[in-house]
Amino acid sequence: MGRFFGWFFLIAAGITASAETLAALGAENYVSIATGDVVTIVTGITPFETNSFFTRIFHCPAWFSMALAGGLLTFFCRKKKVRSTFE
Repeated sequence: MGRFFGWFFLIAAGITASAETLAALGAENYVSIATGDVVTIVTGITPFETNSFFTRIFHCPAWFSMALAGGLLTFFCRKKKVRSTFE
């Protein structure tokens, strides 16, 4: 299940990065999509502004945080080979 969500986040990060690239090339006043914007869209709750680690994450580009989460989920939830001592 973790691998599924990992690949989902990686694909969503690729789509988001592509959309941001096209928007940056076409618009005069371009504003990047931040992680806090995605959290607000998904949950409906605006992240509060404090001087913490999470505030820095919420200001990162959305594609970066989705790619990081997807990469970590894909790596840590991968199928592990069963090793036998008799091989």
